[in-house]
Amino acid sequence: MNFSQILFKSPLDAYKTCIGIIGGGGKTTLLYNLGDELAETYSQVILSSLTKSGISSHHPAHLYKEFEAEDSRAALLKNNPVYVMGEYEHSEKLIGLEEAQLEQLYEASDLTIFECDGARKRPIKAHQPYDPEIPHFATHTIVVVGADAVGAKIDGKLVHRPELFRELWDVNANFVLTPPFIAKVLTSQYGYMKKVPHSSKISYFVNKADTFPRESFKLAQAIARHSNAPVFYGSLEKRQLEKFS
Repeated sequence: MNFSQILFKSPLDAYKTCIGIIGGGGKTTLLYNLGDELAETYSQVILSSLTKSGISSHHPAHLYKEFEAEDSRAALLKNNPVYVMGEYEHSEKLIGLEEAQLEQLYEASDLTIFECDGARKRPIKAHQPYDPEIPHFATHTIVVVGADAVGAKIDGKLVHRPELFRELWDVNANFVLTPPFIAKVLTSQYGYMKKVPHSSKISYFVNKADTFPRESFKLAQAIARHSNAPVFYGSLEKRQLEKFS
């Protein structure tokens, strides 16, 4: 099963969509996998981010100024998929786009896929007010969570911004994350949903089912009880995907 099936019955349904990926536990890998899959159907697939990102050897970064300049735009869009970012912060880190820049790329592409937020490779996080939001023009949102969040404590090892997480959800450092509690964080307007517009079609993906099979199933089950949105679980590393039903 291709990961595009998290969103579409057929890749042909993806034309002129703008897909935001939010959460933690595999967002960047999912971004690249979706881009590679959908580039087999479309000739202009653009990948990007609204937040900082590391360097990828598989998807070399191009800067937005290449798109802005008419004499280099056509050559840029011949890359497929093409990964477009703002600027280099330094040799190992890229700065994300502004929302208006992302919208310009979306209008020029067959489809655009972007990361919305960072989680420092942790499976779950707390959002700051200044974190980017999924823009109003995004047609779809995938909420990603790592199954290794199940059973974790709020001590910083597996939670991004643990102090803020404890404050937002009124728990202490020894509180153990259960599937129902994680599902509440992911589906609540006090949690991840405050960053997602109502107009965007939402799907959930629980990653790392190869390593945490029981936890991933239980978490997918809990999310499905909290939301009517489609819920999937699987492994980006092993290219496994199942729809919870």
